Amino acid sequence: MRVVLILSWASAAVAIQKPFLSTNSCPWKPLSSTELTCRLDHDQHTSPSPTPKETKPQPPPPSKWEATDQCSGKFCIFKNLGFGNGRGMVVITTPANIKKFKVLEKAIPKSSSEQPSPPFIISKIPGKGIGLLSNRTLHRGDNIMTKSPAILIHRTFFEQASPQIQSPLLKRAISHLPKTLRDAFLAQMSHFPGDKILSILATNSFQMDLGGKDGHHYGNFPEVSRFNHDCRPNVAFRIDQKTLTHVSTVVRDVKEGEELVISYLDSLEPRDKRQERAKATWGFECSCSQCSLSQKEIKKSDKRLEEIKSIEGKLGDVSSRGVTKKMMERLMKLYKEERLEGNLGGAYTLLAMNYNMLGDAKNAVKYAKLGVEAVELESGKGQPDMEVMRELIRDPRGHFSWKGRIGR
Repeated sequence: MRVVLILSWASAAVAIQKPFLSTNSCPWKPLSSTELTCRLDHDQHTSPSPTPKETKPQPPPPSKWEATDQCSGKFCIFKNLGFGNGRGMVVITTPANIKKFKVLEKAIPKSSSEQPSPPFIISKIPGKGIGLLSNRTLHRGDNIMTKSPAILIHRTFFEQASPQIQSPLLKRAISHLPKTLRDAFLAQMSHFPGDKILSILATNSFQMDLGGKDGHHYGNFPEVSRFNHDCRPNVAFRIDQKTLTHVSTVVRDVKEGEELVISYLDSLEPRDKRQERAKATWGFECSCSQCSLSQKEIKKSDKRLEEIKSIEGKLGDVSSRGVTKKMMERLMKLYKEERLEGNLGGAYTLLAMNYNMLGDAKNAVKYAKLGVEAVELESGKGQPDMEVMRELIRDPRGHFSWKGRIGR
């Protein structure tokens, strides 16, 4: 089993370049990505500026969905300026789906757009443009962002409407967003030529599902485009379909000042395939530390990845013979050498099942617990296979897999 996040209709998770700021780094504030300024007072003898009069913060507008008369066929623009404590959201969908969304909205955390003390700053990254730097020591499982989409668009709108119809409706939809969120959306970089909004959406959108036969949509999260790519990331991300939020979480310890990065690609693919995908989808050649290894080290890395797939293929086949504990120890060693901390859920689950099939209850329970933790981190809670792992944890000897490989 391997848990895989389905990416956007353009097979893109985030933009590959970011606009430069006028200073090296600024404290990040939600939705202020296009208006960030940092002022350094170089003249220590300058009289301080008058203290501005305190003004009471204005309460956000109430969360209320409004229909507009802006439609194309069955697809219409719906807006909610008070959504997410004033963050705002627009949706291009059918009337039936907006009813679903109103129900799902109740499950979305009210704090999903609020982050008073984020664990990062936005900063210039040499050779990458703008990225995120950790402003404190972080550990596996620490949250980086939990964001609701700025815009949600029905999948078949792109399939059925021509670009001539799509473009003006999308422009109207974006115009309904509150200014800070609208500016953050338009500041996203894009790879594709043509209409700017379409290009941004194609480069930076994720598949989302409201449920039912007609619930497939694409969501865009402007803040997420601040993450740069690395084939060996220290942050994993997922779309929580129950709350329609984008969640990013640390997968290994991060030092203060270290860049926070996600992978746009399948980290388990060999370097040539990763490079091919990066060029075809985003137009860049990956220069991360893993892709910049010497040719000798790249060959070793690719060989390890090939061996990982081979071992997992055997572990995943209940009829395969010759599965040993040594083989499973080797798999863990390969994952560690390849720094694949963000891809451990499937591996741990395979190990738990196979240790139990070999009659090793102690290791079976150990890896089942690790598997539950990793899968929830990588894919969220409620994954179907995890109940099988919990059953194994409760009673390994009574589990259907117990000693299933004995004699093979």
